[in-house]
Amino acid sequence: MKSILVIDDNDDVRSIVRTVLSIFGFEVREAADGEKGIQMALAEKPDMIISDVCMPGMDGHHLLRAIRELQATASVPFILMTGSGSRDDFRRGMTCGADDYLQKPFTPEELIEAVLSRLIRQSDLELEAFNRACQLRASAFTFASNEAALAGACG
Repeated sequence: MKSILVIDDNDDVRSIVRTVLSIFGFEVREAADGEKGIQMALAEKPDMIISDVCMPGMDGHHLLRAIRELQATASVPFILMTGSGSRDDFRRGMTCGADDYLQKPFTPEELIEAVLSRLIRQSDLELEAFNRACQLRASAFTFASNEAALAGACG
C-alpha cells in the first residue's frame, strides 16, 4: 500500500483529501503545518507528499525546498495545492521542484489523476535506474571475466 503525507493547515481540506485517497486504497498520514510535515516525512518516508501552499509559518514553497534538500526525501513526488490561481504562484512552485499542482477546489478525479500519474512516473524512474544498475553490473562482470581470462592466458 502506498503512503501519502497530506500537509494542510485546514482540517476540512485534509479530511476530504484523506477520504478520497483512502477510498482508493492509499495509506494517508496528515500534518497541519510545514514543520510537522518535515518531521513526519523523515520519520515515515511517504511515497508522496501533497501540501497546501498557503500555510502559517512554513509555507508550501519553503516546505518543498526543505524536502528537496534532504537526501532521505529529495526524490519523493510532491504535489502542491493552492486556492491562488496566479501564474507566479504556479511558476514558483514548479521552480521549487513541485511535480504537480492542484488548483483548489479540485475534484476527486483530479486528485486521483494527479496522484496516480506522479506515482507511475516515479515507478518508471525507479525501474529505469534499476535497469541501468543491472547493465552496469553485467558490464563489470564481463570486464572482470575478460580480465581473468587474459591473466590466465598470460600467466
